[in-house]
Amino acid sequence: MSVPVATRPAKPPLGGRSGAWGHRIVRFHIPLALVSAAVLVLFMGLPTFTDGGSHADITSGALPQARENGTGAMPMNHGDGEDVSGAAGGGDHGGGEAGGMDMEAAGQGAGLVLRFTEPGSRAFVSQLTVATGYVATVFLALTLLIGPANLLLRKRNPVSSYLRRDVGTWTAIFSVVHVILAFQMEFSGQISDFFNYFVAGDGTLLTNSFGWGHWTGLAATVIVIALLVTSTDRSMRELKAKPWKNLQRLNYALFALVIAHAFFYGALVQLTSPFALLLTSTVAVVLVGQAIGIRLWRRRYAAQSATPRHTQTAGLTR
Repeated sequence: MSVPVATRPAKPPLGGRSGAWGHRIVRFHIPLALVSAAVLVLFMGLPTFTDGGSHADITSGALPQARENGTGAMPMNHGDGEDVSGAAGGGDHGGGEAGGMDMEAAGQGAGLVLRFTEPGSRAFVSQLTVATGYVATVFLALTLLIGPANLLLRKRNPVSSYLRRDVGTWTAIFSVVHVILAFQMEFSGQISDFFNYFVAGDGTLLTNSFGWGHWTGLAATVIVIALLVTSTDRSMRELKAKPWKNLQRLNYALFALVIAHAFFYGALVQLTSPFALLLTSTVAVVLVGQAIGIRLWRRRYAAQSATPRHTQTAGLTR
């Protein structure tokens, strides 16, 4: 007579279990690339995101402030309020000047018009910097929601999943592109240009909102690169599962740094702006998802602890 099985094997995690590159490219990377391209086009062309300029003064104090009558000088000619450093996020980025080329996205009279600035212009690079930052932020949030989604759907939630790793790869790609574009805005080839983001003219550390924005951005960049480098099967084998997982949990610190970076760049100065709404919505979804995930994990762990070991393994030993 067979012994009743108390617990059945959990269903495969989101994305499946195949680590074959062909499978991952078709199932994960191509869809992520297409979604990224579509989001960038909308970010760069919708008037909702391109009209207006920054309303944040990030040089007068340790916290960003609303500019009075649209004034408030920024160092190094950052008058457009563009994000110039960090892994993701940015200020109340209006994206620079609107205008340039108009294109009706769905045919004449459809009502949806995409308006792009001149490619290669300062305003275009500024908008692209902001767009890549927000895309990286959303992808980062997605990596923090895959685990809770597995628990919610009663699927396996392994130490590592290829879906989570591949989304993390695209997070890192957009983060690095964001940083490169940001420095391209002002970098003239001199090393002093880099230090101007972090150190004042008298050699002291910048501790105004502008400086904190770049310090948090620098820390986020270091973490995202470290996570990218170690997100491989080889790293997991060499570090072993538990240390590797502890290292990957820096993802939580990365998310906090990204949000802080965006905050110091004035993203929340105007709470009704599309950038503020996107940022706060992302944070809210991640917090709710993590809260649900923690509760479900505790419930699952408690159920497993209460189940006799022989009944848990009976289905595998019959």
